[in-house]
Amino acid sequence: ELYSKYSFEQLESFGNGQSLGVCYENEGNDKINYMAGYNVLDDAKARNLGLDILEVKETEYAVVPVKGSVPDSIHQAWKYLLEEFFPENGYKHSGLPDFEVYTENDIHDPNYEMELWVPISKQ
Repeated sequence: ELYSKYSFEQLESFGNGQSLGVCYENEGNDKINYMAGYNVLDDAKARNLGLDILEVKETEYAVVPVKGSVPDSIHQAWKYLLEEFFPENGYKHSGLPDFEVYTENDIHDPNYEMELWVPISKQ
């Protein structure tokens, strides 16, 4: 929906050009709120075009490198976080928004690389 209304050039012009997927205000395991977006430095310009702005407060993140075709690679990264990283290190998801930080390459390439930024807090 985002790309059907706005060009890449328009979206990149609001900030540093970083494209993101954001999961926020999740309501249990059955509903995920997801927003496709870009890092915005000029929120007035974005609002004037009718775009929504999600302000995220500063927090501590676990940054997880992800390699492989999307979405399978993202599922594997979450599996690692939930089954290994969180329990072995005494962390949990803090409940704040988490980010899928994309690069400009082909997301279906088996060598595609990106990052998950997951907000954490100690158990």
